Order: sequence, then structure tokens, then C-alpha cells
Amino acid sequence: FNRGALAARPTSLPVCDLLLRSLMLYADKNALRTQLKVQMLRIREKELMYYTNNCLSISTSAALLAGFAWYGLTEVPFDEQADALTQTSYLVVTTLIMGLELLTVVNATLCAILGPGLALRGPDGSMATAVNGMMTHYKFTLMCFATGLICFMLSALLYGWMQFDWTLAMPMTVLICYFLFKIFHYFVRIYRRFRLAPDHVITGAFNAEGQSAEAAAPSETELAEQRQLQEQYANLPEAVRANMAGPS
Repeated sequence: FNRGALAARPTSLPVCDLLLRSLMLYADKNALRTQLKVQMLRIREKELMYYTNNCLSISTSAALLAGFAWYGLTEVPFDEQADALTQTSYLVVTTLIMGLELLTVVNATLCAILGPGLALRGPDGSMATAVNGMMTHYKFTLMCFATGLICFMLSALLYGWMQFDWTLAMPMTVLICYFLFKIFHYFVRIYRRFRLAPDHVITGAFNAEGQSAEAAAPSETELAEQRQLQEQYANLPEAVRANMAGPS
């Protein structure tokens, strides 16, 4: 019968109880952080799917225009009596269509494939990297697509002057210029209606600096406290740890 152990047990129980509560609080804090992190990842996933679907839609239309441009370069007959400057301009503009639309297809396809792959299989913080990268490349891709669309209309105009007499090319030019104006008009109108000012844009990032909220991790101080609590718990006697664990 060890009286020393009995005497030490009452004094060690308050310390053990305090240590157990500290460990429980730290576990609850980690569980709350993990739950919040998962919810923020779901919000950023909506942004990722928004840019992915837009890239896929643009790539489909761009591939169609690139096919038209390839046909215009390889299958359209040239009149030997046509103006050389008009033929050269037609070839240059049509080549620009094919190049810009193929660039759009490549950028949009790579973003739609590699962006979600990085967010899904990358390390901690990859979701923010993927969303921010797709946002930047999406703007460039949309600009290439719009420029190729304008060149497509100019190519049709040059084709009319290259293949037909001016009496036929003039009405065609008037119609193309009219639809170019209408395209620009509706583009500006729709853009102004749905435009968001940069200071009004809401993203999935929760911190003011625009960094990824899901990249938040425990600080060095919290990690040091966790290691200290674990070491104190490991140094306790076996009987005290059994009392802390409770009945099985």
C-alpha cells in the first residue's frame, strides 16, 4: 500500500483536468477550422466551375470560326485579275482569324483541363491559385476570341471586293458594316448592363488582402502549444491518464 501515491493523486487531478480541457479545446478549435475551410472551398468551387464552363463555351465557338478560316485559305478560288493588295489583305486577315481562334481554343481548353486538376490534386492553397489563374487567362482568351470575330467580318468584306464587281461588293460592304456596328452596339450595351465595378466584385476569398482563405493554417505559436500539451500528457502516469480517459 503506497501512501505517497495516494497523497500525490489529489494534487495531480486538477492539473490533469486542466490539461484534458486544454486538449479538448484545441481539438474543437481544429475541428471548427477544418469545417470552415471545407465550406470556403465549396464557395470557391463555384467560381472554378463558372470559369471552366465559360472556357468550354468559348472554345467551341472559336473552333468553328477557325474551321471557317481554314476553308477560306485553302478552298476559296482566287481571281488572277483581282487587285493584289486586296488579295494580300484577305489572306492576312483570314490567317489572323485562324491564329487568334486557335489560340483561343488552346488557352480555353488548357484552362478547363489543368485548372480544375490543380484545384483537385494540388497542395493546400491550390484552389485559390487555380481560380486566380483561370480568371487571368479567361480575360485574355475572351479578348482573342472577340478580335478574331472582328477579323472574320473584315475577311468577308475583303472577299466580296476580291471576287465580285463593285456593283455587288458595295451592297455587301454596307451590310457587313451595318452588322459590325450592331455587334459593337449590343456588346457595349450588354457589357454596361452586366458590368461589375472592380471594387464591387465579390469573390470566394474571405480576407481583405485577396489571399486564399483556405490557405490559412495554424500559427507557429498554436503548433508549439499543441506540442507542449502533448508532451505534458505523455509524461503523466498511466493511472492518471486512465482516469482522464474515463471508463471504457
